[in-house]
Amino acid sequence: MILRIATAVAAIALAATGAVAQTTAPATGNPLQPRMVRPAPAAPAQAAPAAPAQAAPAKPARQRSPAQLANDQRMRDCGAEWRANKPALSAQGKTWRVFNVECRARLKASGR
Repeated sequence: MILRIATAVAAIALAATGAVAQTTAPATGNPLQPRMVRPAPAAPAQAAPAAPAQAAPAKPARQRSPAQLANDQRMRDCGAEWRANKPALSAQGKTWRVFNVECRARLKASGR
Protein backbone atom coordinates (compact mmCIF):
# COMPACT_ATOMS: atom_id res chain seq x y z
CA MET A 1 0.00 0.00 0.00
CA ILE A 2 2.77 2.40 0.94
CA LEU A 3 4.63 1.49 -2.26
CA ARG A 4 1.60 2.40 -4.37
CA ILE A 5 1.26 5.76 -2.65
CA ALA A 6 4.98 6.47 -3.10
CA THR A 7 4.79 5.56 -6.78
CA ALA A 8 1.78 7.80 -7.31
CA VAL A 9 3.42 10.71 -5.51
CA ALA A 10 6.59 10.31 -7.60
CA ALA A 11 4.57 10.27 -10.82
CA ILE A 12 2.71 13.43 -9.82
CA ALA A 13 5.96 15.14 -8.90
CA LEU A 14 7.56 14.28 -12.24
CA ALA A 15 4.50 15.49 -14.14
CA ALA A 16 4.45 18.76 -12.21
CA THR A 17 8.10 19.51 -12.95
CA GLY A 18 7.76 18.67 -16.62
CA ALA A 19 10.36 15.93 -16.38
CA VAL A 20 8.11 13.46 -18.14
CA ALA A 21 9.33 13.06 -21.68
CA GLN A 22 6.72 13.35 -24.35
CA THR A 23 7.32 11.61 -27.61
CA THR A 24 5.68 12.20 -30.90
CA ALA A 25 5.44 9.76 -33.74
CA PRO A 26 7.24 10.65 -36.96
CA ALA A 27 5.08 12.05 -39.72
CA THR A 28 5.41 8.93 -41.86
CA GLY A 29 6.06 5.25 -41.23
CA ASN A 30 5.83 3.03 -38.22
CA PRO A 31 7.49 4.64 -35.18
CA LEU A 32 8.43 1.22 -33.80
CA GLN A 33 10.48 0.24 -36.83
CA PRO A 34 13.59 2.19 -37.76
CA ARG A 35 13.61 3.74 -41.18
CA MET A 36 16.28 2.26 -43.39
CA VAL A 37 17.93 4.52 -45.90
CA ARG A 38 20.05 2.82 -48.51
CA PRO A 39 22.23 4.67 -50.95
CA ALA A 40 21.58 4.06 -54.62
CA PRO A 41 24.00 1.56 -56.13
CA ALA A 42 26.66 3.12 -58.29
CA ALA A 43 26.49 2.12 -61.93
CA PRO A 44 29.76 0.80 -63.35
CA ALA A 45 31.36 3.02 -65.95
CA GLN A 46 31.68 0.21 -68.45
CA ALA A 47 30.09 -3.18 -68.10
CA ALA A 48 32.69 -5.93 -68.17
CA PRO A 49 31.76 -9.13 -69.99
CA ALA A 50 30.32 -11.57 -67.51
CA ALA A 51 32.34 -14.70 -66.88
CA PRO A 52 30.40 -17.91 -67.43
CA ALA A 53 29.01 -19.10 -64.15
CA GLN A 54 30.45 -22.40 -63.09
CA ALA A 55 27.90 -24.60 -61.43
CA ALA A 56 28.98 -26.53 -58.40
CA PRO A 57 29.38 -30.22 -59.10
CA ALA A 58 26.13 -32.01 -58.41
CA LYS A 59 26.16 -34.23 -55.38
CA PRO A 60 25.04 -37.73 -56.32
CA ALA A 61 21.72 -38.72 -54.83
CA ARG A 62 21.91 -41.35 -52.15
CA GLN A 63 20.29 -44.62 -53.09
CA ARG A 64 17.09 -45.40 -51.23
CA SER A 65 17.00 -48.61 -49.24
CA PRO A 66 14.60 -51.45 -50.09
CA ALA A 67 12.56 -50.62 -46.98
CA GLN A 68 12.21 -46.99 -48.10
CA LEU A 69 11.19 -48.06 -51.59
CA ALA A 70 8.59 -50.48 -50.16
CA ASN A 71 7.22 -47.71 -47.96
CA ASP A 72 7.00 -45.37 -50.96
CA GLN A 73 5.02 -47.98 -52.87
CA ARG A 74 2.67 -48.52 -49.91
CA MET A 75 2.09 -44.75 -49.76
CA ARG A 76 1.25 -44.67 -53.48
CA ASP A 77 -1.10 -47.65 -53.15
CA CYS A 78 -2.86 -46.16 -50.12
CA GLY A 79 -3.20 -42.81 -51.90
CA ALA A 80 -4.80 -44.47 -54.90
CA GLU A 81 -7.15 -46.45 -52.65
CA TRP A 82 -8.10 -43.28 -50.74
CA ARG A 83 -8.85 -41.35 -53.93
CA ALA A 84 -10.93 -44.22 -55.32
CA ASN A 85 -13.01 -44.64 -52.14
CA LYS A 86 -12.92 -41.14 -50.64
CA PRO A 87 -16.70 -40.52 -50.48
CA ALA A 88 -17.37 -43.86 -48.75
CA LEU A 89 -14.42 -43.50 -46.36
CA SER A 90 -15.37 -39.92 -45.48
CA ALA A 91 -18.92 -41.07 -44.78
CA GLN A 92 -17.46 -43.52 -42.25
CA GLY A 93 -15.77 -40.56 -40.54
CA LYS A 94 -12.25 -41.44 -41.64
CA THR A 95 -9.74 -38.81 -42.55
CA TRP A 96 -6.69 -39.29 -44.74
CA ARG A 97 -4.40 -39.39 -41.72
CA VAL A 98 -6.36 -42.14 -40.00
CA PHE A 99 -6.87 -44.10 -43.22
CA ASN A 100 -3.21 -43.80 -44.17
CA VAL A 101 -2.01 -45.33 -40.90
CA GLU A 102 -4.48 -48.20 -41.16
CA CYS A 103 -3.81 -48.85 -44.85
CA ARG A 104 -0.02 -48.87 -44.50
CA ALA A 105 -0.22 -51.29 -41.55
CA ARG A 106 -2.58 -53.53 -43.51
CA LEU A 107 -0.35 -53.56 -46.60
CA LYS A 108 2.80 -54.13 -44.56
CA ALA A 109 1.19 -57.05 -42.74
CA SER A 110 0.21 -58.59 -46.06
CA GLY A 111 3.84 -58.42 -47.22
CA ARG A 112 3.47 -55.61 -49.74
